[in-house]
Amino acid sequence: MKRLLAVIVILSLLLGAALPLAAQDGPSGTWLGTWPYAAPGTHNLNAFSAGGLNDNLGLVYRPFVHLTPAYFLWASNEYVGILADSWGFVDDNTAYEYSIKEGALWSDGSPITSQDVVDTFDIGRILNWTQWSFLTSVEAVDENTVRFNFTEGGASLNAERQILKEYVVASATYGELAAQARQVVADGATSDSEAWTAMSTAISEFRPETLIASGPYTYSLEDVGEAFMTLRWQPNSLYSGTVQFGEMKLWAGETEVTTPLVLSGELAHSTNVYPPATIESFANEGIRLVTTPRGYGPALLFNFSVAPFDNVLVRQAMAHAINREQSALLTNGLGASGTVTMSGILDSIAPTLLSAETLSSLNGYEYNLEGAAALMEQAGYTLNGDGKWADADGNTISVEYTFPADFADFSAAARDATAQLNEFGFDISERALPWQEAAAAIRAGDYELSVWSWGAGSPFAFQNFNNPMRRWTTTLAADQPGMMLDLRAVEFNGETVDLNDLILNVSNGLDTAVQQENADYIATLLNTEMLYIPLNEMLSVEPLNANSIAGAPEDGDPIYSNPSNDHFIVYLILNGTLSPAS
Repeated sequence: MKRLLAVIVILSLLLGAALPLAAQDGPSGTWLGTWPYAAPGTHNLNAFSAGGLNDNLGLVYRPFVHLTPAYFLWASNEYVGILADSWGFVDDNTAYEYSIKEGALWSDGSPITSQDVVDTFDIGRILNWTQWSFLTSVEAVDENTVRFNFTEGGASLNAERQILKEYVVASATYGELAAQARQVVADGATSDSEAWTAMSTAISEFRPETLIASGPYTYSLEDVGEAFMTLRWQPNSLYSGTVQFGEMKLWAGETEVTTPLVLSGELAHSTNVYPPATIESFANEGIRLVTTPRGYGPALLFNFSVAPFDNVLVRQAMAHAINREQSALLTNGLGASGTVTMSGILDSIAPTLLSAETLSSLNGYEYNLEGAAALMEQAGYTLNGDGKWADADGNTISVEYTFPADFADFSAAARDATAQLNEFGFDISERALPWQEAAAAIRAGDYELSVWSWGAGSPFAFQNFNNPMRRWTTTLAADQPGMMLDLRAVEFNGETVDLNDLILNVSNGLDTAVQQENADYIATLLNTEMLYIPLNEMLSVEPLNANSIAGAPEDGDPIYSNPSNDHFIVYLILNGTLSPAS
């Protein structure tokens, strides 16, 4: 009898293990987070459009819906497979391959295949993804393996990162668009042709009715409310059996909205920027705070069609006239530091990417009002009787500084820069907009001065230089002029330089000495031309409430070396380390 019972127990266990995930109950508990998603009415489920998944979920939450091939651990400088189980360059470095893990399914129960990856990238080609600067084609080797074929010399560690960090979407949703995109390319259309633009518009205007997810969570438009949206556990992901939360509740809003929610315990984790007094109040309430690199900072952006910002002397003067340490203090308290190298690469990363010789040669643009005044005079301006800089015709620099009102860090940086420049002799007024409208204004060129992020939490020069230069110029849609700067024809040292091409290729190849030489040149150009003013670099001080979240590693754990765009909660939630507190 005992033996029979044992056999029954073993059979029961085996049968239970063989049951499909769809038959299993999901985890309990709710993750209480926040993200400034697009409101109902403008919110859509398109992975490629404004108001779609990138806006609604961002770098922190989209990985729970659409898996990337791998996750990068900064402390150990290694990738961990997420959707992929193997990856690497082929023997002659002419291509890169990765294989999808066996048993990977979409939320509709269908297998994730190499065709899904091919379709994702073929759509990205029409949208001018930077990956296509080093790729000639993406092809399925077999059902689970995909090959990325490089342009000559296109193989690089930066290319690897851009491949392994790209979300994969379902052919069931986007396959028809991908086929049309391939036909546009096959017909010989170029990125400036009507056919290409029409295809880009069709992709942006596509509105899927449902979201097919590879991650352990998904949602519908019915899950999006004015105050919060809810990501719901789905049973078919590779990680459905490891995540410990049954749903993710994401409160809408930024600092002002989320502060009382953190204090009340209705919000357990946030990446919002909080002023020092608020951070102190969190600590006084016993809320744990985790500090990580944010991987970016606020930058002052120029509209180059607006005088006098087309004058390099004026831009240099403005850089001298802003006290960046003050900017840092007002932006994020002790969680920020004023930019030092002014190289286009974050100070925390610059020493690893630029030569010591270049670092020592760069203009630091120290706070120097006398030097700033000398540059303004050299540009043809004098102070009038009202203490304002005026040109030979008496025109003052009366412009508008546009900023996102609901981003505490960006709005504080913009207001401080406005105050400092007005004290110096400018006449700047403020225009506060909701963040979505502020971003749209930059894309449309509907601004004079603005603020957005610069740099990137990336170990490669490309991503650092890419933001904000290419982000707000060449990567925009054909009808979006952005910063009104032709990046392909930048004047530097008496020459016309294709800065777009230089940035695209700065991290190409596997020769780090050549990469450093390329980065040195671009850093010197940006430092000299001051095409934007990198105000400061920020740390992220994030509440992680132990009353709601269990399992978080202790302070000092290597996972907290990861910056925001490889956020630690992605790794810790997917592998089941974080769970609801009992």
